[in-house]
Amino acid sequence: MLELCVNMEIILALAGVAIIPIIVVVFLPRDRSFFEKSLVRGFGLGVYLMLVILLFYEAVEEKGAATAFGWLLGGLAVSLVIGFLFKEFHHHHSEEEKQETHSRASTWRVLVSDFAHNIVDGIAIIAGFSLGPAVGAVAFLGVLGHQIVQQVGQQILLVESGVAPKRAIFISLLIALSIFLGFLVQDIEIEAVLLALSAGIVAWKVWTDLIHLKWDKKTAAGFLAGALILAAILLSIPHEHGQEEEHLEGAHEEGEEI
Repeated sequence: MLELCVNMEIILALAGVAIIPIIVVVFLPRDRSFFEKSLVRGFGLGVYLMLVILLFYEAVEEKGAATAFGWLLGGLAVSLVIGFLFKEFHHHHSEEEKQETHSRASTWRVLVSDFAHNIVDGIAIIAGFSLGPAVGAVAFLGVLGHQIVQQVGQQILLVESGVAPKRAIFISLLIALSIFLGFLVQDIEIEAVLLALSAGIVAWKVWTDLIHLKWDKKTAAGFLAGALILAAILLSIPHEHGQEEEHLEGAHEEGEEI
């Protein structure tokens, strides 16, 4: 009975993290011109640049710099493959065709990265509730906070890449459900791989957007706001997943000794 209650808490927490950020995004303006404003575009890019940095940092913390960097390069390779699939690097296309293929490739980079990152968030919530309701609640609130900010950033990047606002919301909801895959991947080794891969996949888009974005005061202000808000949320929540794994292993060993 207790196990059933814990599982229900986990399911409700995962559902909340998947759905609540989408509800927040629904209240954003539907007019594409809103997403093309310098302040808004800068915010979305700032969110994702900080996300890349923090994902890679967490991967380094869990598996070391060499391994994390290797998988980051793997993520960049995936990003390149996505570009080739959409013929992003063919130079004989017209400027309009190049922009269209680049936009499609960028959309897939964001979605594939978010898919992998959501699995990691699911692992964190499940691990938290396995230690108790209080730890689970902290994990839930931490993940929910950064998912709301990240979802807003993702909506901006998707619409900027040419996806209609309503369609972007629907796609984001489907990708958000990947958080439930955390039930299937409760392994810290795989978690570190997904973190570094996610960082590498989206890093390519962030880098190209940083180069081509027309910077002004509003763009810079939005960029700093997005980066600092996401960083403040993520860094204010203690990342104790590694400690949780050690705690669970210790409890398992004690059970065997008894």
